[in-house]
Amino acid sequence: MRRRSFLGLALAGSAGTALHRSWAGARPRRVGIVGAGIVGASIAYHLAEAGAQVVVFEKSAPAAGATRNSFAWVNAFVADTHYRAVRLQSLLAYHDLDRRLGLGIIWGGYLNWASDASQAAIVRANAAQLEGSPYPVVTLSAADLAALSPQLTPGPISAAIYSPIDGHLDPVHVTKRFMAAARARGAQLQCPCEVRALEFHHGRLAGAITSRGNFALDRLIVAAGVDTPRVLALCGFTLRLRHAPGILAHSAAHPELTRIIHDAPGGLSFKQMANGRIVGTDAAEPPDLPVHAGIRAGAMDFPDDAVRAMHGNRILGKIATFLPAARDARLEWLSLGFRPMPTDELPVVGPLPATADVHVAVTHSGVTLAPILGRWISAEVMDATRVEALAPYRPERFAASG
Repeated sequence: MRRRSFLGLALAGSAGTALHRSWAGARPRRVGIVGAGIVGASIAYHLAEAGAQVVVFEKSAPAAGATRNSFAWVNAFVADTHYRAVRLQSLLAYHDLDRRLGLGIIWGGYLNWASDASQAAIVRANAAQLEGSPYPVVTLSAADLAALSPQLTPGPISAAIYSPIDGHLDPVHVTKRFMAAARARGAQLQCPCEVRALEFHHGRLAGAITSRGNFALDRLIVAAGVDTPRVLALCGFTLRLRHAPGILAHSAAHPELTRIIHDAPGGLSFKQMANGRIVGTDAAEPPDLPVHAGIRAGAMDFPDDAVRAMHGNRILGKIATFLPAARDARLEWLSLGFRPMPTDELPVVGPLPATADVHVAVTHSGVTLAPILGRWISAEVMDATRVEALAPYRPERFAASG
């Protein structure tokens, strides 16, 4: 599908994201954001553009957590039709922001293929996730696949699909572009800075007590990734996240071979970034081995460089079986990240039920959703609105279990 067609269709569907006023009050001037990952940075940019006095509290460095360790595939693949529509809106927003802020997104599409009958069923199930949307996937023959990705040696093909609307990005670069644009509009970045307590007067947020001093605030948005539950606990809200470690091999820069996200047989996924690095993984989580016991139980690093090199070289070796021109790609580093995964795997977005001046934005799909969450959260905070499309993702659904 041509990019112009995608944009036109997505714009036609944007009426479903209408905003509805649901509470009154003075327009907030001072808004704090906890976390300078890609979601927090997008929120900071959109709020600063809307005229807020924004301060971002980041305990380590921008994009240092889950953002840095994300595969950063921008896509709408999900079985739930409502959530799919939200993701499609975010893809549209990315096209707009890419033009305005120079995000450097690679809109190369997504290729998924299988080598046997059992894997073919998985490919068909993936294709079904976009059925009924304006952007169904394209079914490929072996010849089609060869023409689409000539550098690829795919092996036996029992099923293959291509989604032309998908993209991928450098999450650190995009986060820095959002933060630079926010700071150009007056936002402050306090870093390193940990939020240690919140102050309330007569039930309203008054400010944040941090490792860099006290800050007066009218609203606070918590977009702190895996640290979100700790910050929310400061105002009495319990949110549990599922422990979800993940690894990625990153090669040194390599001459360009592909612009496509590849989802290959055997659970292997890989891409090549604009800077030439080949990035990939072969498992959703580190394997269940004794050496990984601590990582699978809590947030800790690999025991040594030898284990990192073992994983990284294994992944790059698997990539080279499908992308032979990458056989000389040298491992530069192996990332170990911890995804901010809500227990139902859906985003948690909006004001807290009993503390409406404090908002939360935590999701496993932070890279895909960052633009639309930035836009919609800014509207909710600044314009006293409720975004209809966010209704299924409110933190209220966890209030009873806290």
